[in-house]
Amino acid sequence: MVKLDEKAVERALEKKIAEIKSDCEKSEKHPHLERGLVHVYYGDGRGKTSIALGTALRACGHGLRVKVVQLLKGIPNLGECKVQDELPNFEVKQFGTPVYVFNKNAGGKEREQAKAGLSDAESSLKSGKYDVVIIDEAMYALEFGMISLEEILSVMKSKPREVELILTGGRNLPREILELADYVSHVVMEKHPYNRGIKARKGIDF
Repeated sequence: MVKLDEKAVERALEKKIAEIKSDCEKSEKHPHLERGLVHVYYGDGRGKTSIALGTALRACGHGLRVKVVQLLKGIPNLGECKVQDELPNFEVKQFGTPVYVFNKNAGGKEREQAKAGLSDAESSLKSGKYDVVIIDEAMYALEFGMISLEEILSVMKSKPREVELILTGGRNLPREILELADYVSHVVMEKHPYNRGIKARKGIDF
């Protein structure tokens, strides 16, 4: 019968416990997604950006790092911009002007900003700094001809496996984007207070 070296067993056990404890601490400090997916929220209904921001809030609650890249928006008093300093792991970067851009008034400057925003989003996806990247109003920028379908598809395909990507905006969805996405929700407007003369409200709509 082989006699066990009790001290050696004890040392091996202590080492294993220390390794498990270290792994647990690392997991708590640096949570991550094992597999990131792609979301698209589009349609004429209100709430596409709000859906994305709700996911961002949940992700931050679990310690995930979130980057929101807003195209066509240059309005720093939006609620999501103002809360950055108070919400850990949450960052918003805008690429737009204070005037909301429609297809008819999109100029060269706006187009340059939209392309710069898409480039920033792609860099953020690949940087290893973020677990969730949201490209807000990406589909509107596409519809307005400010960025191309090929450019968006390239960004979607460049997404690392462990990063979640969320695209919002637009009325229509190209088939190619539909095929690449994992979650696709068509937000349809049935009623909106704007049609009764109620304007956008601070804290609710922006």
